[in-house]
Amino acid sequence: MEEKILEEIRRFVATSLGNRHEETGLIHFSEPLVGYASWDDPLFKEYKNSIGEFHLTPREIFAATLDDNKVVVGTVICWVLPISEIARQSNRLQEQWPGREWALTRYFGEEFNCELRRHMVEYLTGLGYQAVAPTLSGVFQCFSDTPVGIASNWSERHAAYAAGLGTFSMNDAFISEAGMAMRLGSVITDLNLLPTLRKEQDYRANCLNCNACISRCPVGAITMSGHDKIKCRNYLFCEESVQLAEKYGGKRTSGCGLCQTRVPCEFKNPRGKTKQDNVLPRDDGNGQEKWERI
Repeated sequence: MEEKILEEIRRFVATSLGNRHEETGLIHFSEPLVGYASWDDPLFKEYKNSIGEFHLTPREIFAATLDDNKVVVGTVICWVLPISEIARQSNRLQEQWPGREWALTRYFGEEFNCELRRHMVEYLTGLGYQAVAPTLSGVFQCFSDTPVGIASNWSERHAAYAAGLGTFSMNDAFISEAGMAMRLGSVITDLNLLPTLRKEQDYRANCLNCNACISRCPVGAITMSGHDKIKCRNYLFCEESVQLAEKYGGKRTSGCGLCQTRVPCEFKNPRGKTKQDNVLPRDDGNGQEKWERI
């Protein structure tokens, strides 16, 4: 069943029109990575200590959303959507503001990520299971003032860590086997799947501590002391960012992501043994998408 879920996520990413920007034809994401975590993994309870009591466990979100406290076992299905080479390349060239392709993926790519979340809920329901996408549920909340600063009651990064998809970096981002330039998503289900092995016990094992992301930040929000979330967020949603988003043809904010590009962990795990292949969906000439390694 684990392989079936993987193939469905890959199929949706490869064939959905939502993964291609309507105006430019830009493909937002390449081939996804998928991992699984038991919703009773001790890490989810530990997050209540390391993040805050407000952070909900998968079981709590499932019960609150579906009004079901009787389910015994469950799984968190997590995925990594690697940002395409074209979008990453547009950002590598920048020093102050993101490139257009990156900005478009920041907004429209995340819209597609939400499509994938909804699709997987529907897909699992069609198989006879219950499912919920935490960030789209009615219980999801963001908080501006917590002991760890800006935070929410469900973290896609922490779920992905529990599912063995990678570790954190010094800029608070997540370094997967496909690198740090990516988006994350998850659904919680009562389908019992085999958890993915977590290879690393150190939560920052994939980070080289090379400081490259520090020099890439245009507002100095990343230092050896950590990531200033407020300074980062203020930059992301400032008036200049909104105006640039409108110029690019996007909405709300142009994003930034400079610290995720032109760094050793951009599109691979820098501590891995081999370079991560870049895989993009290509038209096979018959109106269908196929994966092509470039």
